Amino acid sequence: MMALALVMGAAPLSQAADFNLAAHAKDAFKLFDAKRDNAENPYLQELSLKLRGQYQWGYVDPAGGDSRVKGDRKDNNEWRRFRLGAQAKVLNRFTVKGVWNIGGLDTRNKYSDGSWGRSRSEGTLDELTISTKLEPVTLTLGKHKPAYMAEYRTSSGKLLTLERAALVNQLKAEKLYGVSVANADKKADWGWNAGLWVNGQRDNSWLEPSFNSADNVTLGMSLSRATGSNGRVTLDYMHSFRNEDRAQSGTEYAGPGAVDVVALSWEGKQGNLSLLTEALAGFNVYGGAQGAQNVFGLTIMPSYRFTPHWEGVLRYQLASGSNAVKADSRYYSTNSTYSGTSDLLQGVYLGANYYVCPENPHMLKLMLGAEYLNSEGRDARGNKGFTGWQLSSAVRFDF
Repeated sequence: MMALALVMGAAPLSQAADFNLAAHAKDAFKLFDAKRDNAENPYLQELSLKLRGQYQWGYVDPAGGDSRVKGDRKDNNEWRRFRLGAQAKVLNRFTVKGVWNIGGLDTRNKYSDGSWGRSRSEGTLDELTISTKLEPVTLTLGKHKPAYMAEYRTSSGKLLTLERAALVNQLKAEKLYGVSVANADKKADWGWNAGLWVNGQRDNSWLEPSFNSADNVTLGMSLSRATGSNGRVTLDYMHSFRNEDRAQSGTEYAGPGAVDVVALSWEGKQGNLSLLTEALAGFNVYGGAQGAQNVFGLTIMPSYRFTPHWEGVLRYQLASGSNAVKADSRYYSTNSTYSGTSDLLQGVYLGANYYVCPENPHMLKLMLGAEYLNSEGRDARGNKGFTGWQLSSAVRFDF
């Protein structure tokens, strides 16, 4: 409670005596600014550190009580993200970025051989890109996100919930090596994006890409249209040219979770009220249970900024597909004995976020969330999917 009070008190203190904590932090992480430092030159214009982290805790209360808890452990905790890197603007034209996951991607407690233990993983490369504006487009080369589907397109540092909807996590592609082109003006009436990525990656690798003919490549495209002054509708499409099912190939496939992924979303804002809605579909899912083919889903997520420091968020998620819906790995499917596969998954999430610095709300925030999930149908072994509650909290920072 004392730590919470100190963090919540940081915002008023940061505004005292004309001190802006967000601006001070931003300036501190910018190691070099040619204009700010009166050191203009043709080679290096800016150099900034990048730091993003999220420590979170989850508590699972499955229907059926303690008999449905795996290994008598209802809670889990981890460094969900801890990334460190740098970004530079060079030659008055290019932006170079390199970010690494310190400690890897997954440090949560895992149940194996009748007991719980914390996983260990080495550092991995998260992003490595060079980009430039070639009016009217922006060209990006290197390892970066295939930013399709609205929740996945949202940076992890700006998410309003602790985790994305289960179907988004099932259908997304990881950050991969590729090339993408997009319109440079993000506020234009019409927007578009197209990219091609290799589907393989190597775990616990600091740099090395991976490509093989089985995993092949993914093609992604999106088209968007502004609706009014604060709204945008977007159509996304991904196609994976993978030659084999990910569960059988033995390769480190990291592309989308289905051969074809389609998403139609609308995002808008009116005053303090924001709304995200998205319909999703995955055709010929990879790695599904026997008989799994297609999966469909819906996300509706309104949020309201009650004060400069407090925002509330509500999310309804739905995913449907015969033996094709995969539960999220955090944490209700891994801390319970319920199956991770079902025919139908619905969830209602209610959360609150506290922004320490309202002028840059996602720089440092505290997050609380509760979600009730209900599954229908059984997997190929006759096991039912998860039903019950999950409570979560996190501290998230992004500099």
